[in-house]
Amino acid sequence: MCKELDRERIREILHTLTMVFSVVELREGDLLKAAELPFDDYEDAIQSVCAARVRADYIVTRNGKDFSNSLIPAVSPTNLLKQL
Repeated sequence: MCKELDRERIREILHTLTMVFSVVELREGDLLKAAELPFDDYEDAIQSVCAARVRADYIVTRNGKDFSNSLIPAVSPTNLLKQL
């Protein structure tokens, strides 16, 4: 976002997103579980673990292929909007 938008616009977008989506806290156990998962990217594994812990419906991402090992299905922002 920082490459494309100024700080004020980013704040506005984040405010809107947090009205629609829940932000999940990160726990110590999440870090340890993520390290055991077969993900190429550790940060993606953390997202997957957190999403599973809170029983999220989806992980919204532009890189769905990165979540092929996730228990929670990944959807693109476009596909999520179509479903809503």
